[in-house]
Amino acid sequence: MSFRAATGREPAWQNTGIERGFSNFLFIDRNYDSSPVMRRIFSLARKLKYQSLLVEKISETDCPLLAEENAALRLRRPDFQRSEVDRISFFRTPADHQPADFCGYVVFKRDFFAGPPQRRSHVYESVLDPPRQSDQNNFIHCHRSYNIKTSAGDFSVRGVLYAQQNDLTFVCAHVALRSALASVLPDADISYARINALVGVNHTTKTVGDSVGLGPPDFETVFNNLGIHYQKLVHEPKQQLLLPTEFQRDLYGFIESGCPALVGFELDQPNPGPKGQSRHVIPVFGHTFNEDTWLPNAQHTYFGDTLSYYPSENWLSSFVVHDDNFGPYFCMPRHFLKKENFRLMYGLKPEPTPLSAVEAEAVGFAVIQAITNQFPPRGEDWYDRFVVYTRCGWLVLRSALVCKGKYLKHLESVRTWNGTGLEPELIERLRNRLPESFWMIEASAPELFATSRRKFGEVLLVANTPLPKPLDASMLIAARLPGLTLTQNNLQLDVKPTALQSHTPLLGS
Repeated sequence: MSFRAATGREPAWQNTGIERGFSNFLFIDRNYDSSPVMRRIFSLARKLKYQSLLVEKISETDCPLLAEENAALRLRRPDFQRSEVDRISFFRTPADHQPADFCGYVVFKRDFFAGPPQRRSHVYESVLDPPRQSDQNNFIHCHRSYNIKTSAGDFSVRGVLYAQQNDLTFVCAHVALRSALASVLPDADISYARINALVGVNHTTKTVGDSVGLGPPDFETVFNNLGIHYQKLVHEPKQQLLLPTEFQRDLYGFIESGCPALVGFELDQPNPGPKGQSRHVIPVFGHTFNEDTWLPNAQHTYFGDTLSYYPSENWLSSFVVHDDNFGPYFCMPRHFLKKENFRLMYGLKPEPTPLSAVEAEAVGFAVIQAITNQFPPRGEDWYDRFVVYTRCGWLVLRSALVCKGKYLKHLESVRTWNGTGLEPELIERLRNRLPESFWMIEASAPELFATSRRKFGEVLLVANTPLPKPLDASMLIAARLPGLTLTQNNLQLDVKPTALQSHTPLLGS
């Protein structure tokens, strides 16, 4: 998009090394209207160990997107006069910047008007490296690379796009949509003008802002026009969820499949404004993981959980979200958003699937039970443990909708502790039988899953057909377990042995 590609004018470097006494707070107070969102972004950049920043001016003549945004503002507020835009780039070294030194950028926009309020400012967009990675038990599944052209050279950053509303031509629903769609669209972004055109906002007869937002029909219009598949979950007076945390398990399923979700909720106190806006929506794109959590065992043993396995979601600690009011990469505790406040969720998907991740997980467990009944212990340590864990209700199951290419790459890389991999002929066999996408249900043990991020193996299920009644082998595509692989062919299982007889890494670990 244009702000990333536009020529930066009047470049100014700032060495932010601590030894020089540089203060993020003072810099933002003096230059960026004491913006709390900018303080958040600079604090994250500090966590990423930035040592210098480059400030460049962006003008309409160099940036068609800026001209488009300002034209929309002139329609919405005829007293609009001009805008000022800074693009700030963060680097981990004070000089001689290499591509690896770049850790993100932020675009800050001020809009000036003749009437009150005479100035509004907001973060138009920002992408930073996630401040925590998987080695710190943070898992961001929806990030992607963004290329930025600066006066110091061309750089790239891998993260999740953040944006803040201006409450005139785009609101919280726009920026949440933009963050989620940027994760899945080929262009890695979408303009607010494009969103508004899809939903009929023209800034004259149909407007947004001043507590007027977008509704569910607008979201669905955008998804349908862009060819985005989604699953919708609603909790309203006439359409109630049954379980207190029902939406959280579905939300986790989208994220584990590498897809973002939009979560809408009711506020306890309406926002000020003519309409008293009482709802908000945020994008969710990752989660944190607590390997030492007490919950899975306690829930399984002490508090009457009737499931015959441990859902991997039990180890989830927080969801990772953006909030345009506060900034990027916040952690929302797993059980903080109660059913009473939850109203709506859109989970994006690469293709339509009749089953949710939670339902696919339950089918996967039924398939695993059938396999262990047909193939009892074989005198091989890890397969026999797998059977015992299945029969005792000790398995950990993790479901995800995966594509063929990603799974085959995973198979080619998996190794046991002694370096044994899956035989090439078995990988090729699967390559010839797998559809383009399918459900993968990974089976692990609590001790393997939580501490080592490893598993016994996985079963692969059909994703695009309804569940047969009664359940039969038609849902199974294949299974890979310690010492053997199974593929389904006309409801018959074709079994092949493998030298890969131990546990292997989880997908994406």
